[in-house]
Amino acid sequence: MEQQRIVYLLGQRAANRLTVAEQQEFESLLENPAMEDAFVQAAASMEIPPEWVTAYDAQLESVLEATLAYDRPPVRRMTPVFRKLAVAAAIALLVGAGLYMLQSPHRQPELAHADAAPIIAPGQTGAILTLDDGSQVVLDSLGNGWQTTQSGVKLKITNGQLQYTNEGTGGKVSTNSTSTPKGRQFALILPDGTKVWLNSESIITYPTAFTGNKRSVKLRGEAYFEVAEDPHHPFIVQVNGQTSVEVLGTDFNIKAYSNDARMEATLVNGAVRVIQGQDKAILKPGQQAQMTVSGMTVLSDVDIEQVSAWKDGLFNFEGILLLDAMHQIERWYNVKVQYENGVPNIRFGGKVNRNVTLNELLRILARADLRFRLEGDRLTILR
Repeated sequence: MEQQRIVYLLGQRAANRLTVAEQQEFESLLENPAMEDAFVQAAASMEIPPEWVTAYDAQLESVLEATLAYDRPPVRRMTPVFRKLAVAAAIALLVGAGLYMLQSPHRQPELAHADAAPIIAPGQTGAILTLDDGSQVVLDSLGNGWQTTQSGVKLKITNGQLQYTNEGTGGKVSTNSTSTPKGRQFALILPDGTKVWLNSESIITYPTAFTGNKRSVKLRGEAYFEVAEDPHHPFIVQVNGQTSVEVLGTDFNIKAYSNDARMEATLVNGAVRVIQGQDKAILKPGQQAQMTVSGMTVLSDVDIEQVSAWKDGLFNFEGILLLDAMHQIERWYNVKVQYENGVPNIRFGGKVNRNVTLNELLRILARADLRFRLEGDRLTILR
């Protein structure tokens, strides 16, 4: 009966249909070491197409490495001994990570007051559109097909994205802004065809039509740009009023949060010129300009996948400090992180789907020998 119930809960979790009560039941079962065999058997009994197992082999190995590395060297190739674990890990990957922790022979990580901790859902798609007259439109609740017209420009939501289309009526150029509160991210297509992904707690300000000899926008927070090519009209991003990134047509990411130690401009394709005061640099693909009050530094061969992981629905914690990881968690889950005994100087590793609940994510991060206390929207790091 327990195995059948676990199969049901796994299916509901994979389809993102768990009720609040079922979510609490699911997480309670995950925390119970006595249910390990039942989870493995349930995962093995579920129909997993062979191509899924093949396609996920590399990811499964990394999951198993992360789980088993505490006792032995990394696993380079899966053997039949680990096949059932791989099947269970495949289910874990499909339902959003976290289940693989059951396979560890070590103690289960615990949250202080875990029974009373609320379920903190992950962020979602949504934003606030501010029009030229100051009126605001909450985009979270608007479905595909919503549209309006402003100064001869049509605004429409298509495929979950806000798209601007110039109707060619020659109306007044207005200024709009799209902002994402904590726990939200959004994508929009500017009047020139440039696509922008906004991360949580970010705002971009732009005209409803680009006129003159340049295309200029303002950004605070983090955004990924795919700039429409136009060699006669450079695209300029003004960041926090002190840095500018100039491009013609390219893909790049800008991260400029006020509580981060530095601003970062990372080039994926094309070329960009970064200017901060007297400092200037022309970036090549794979390079990153880091700006602080002390000046600018250019790094080469940065991990592009890590930089843009948020856009692709992932946390990529590979090699990052606890403080930086907690900044991401604060923005995505809309919580406040505090430290009971100072900020531990540790680094994380691995990737996690951003669609997991905060409770699931904390259980994964607890493998770094951390303890947490979650009370309402306040997360305290105890170690």
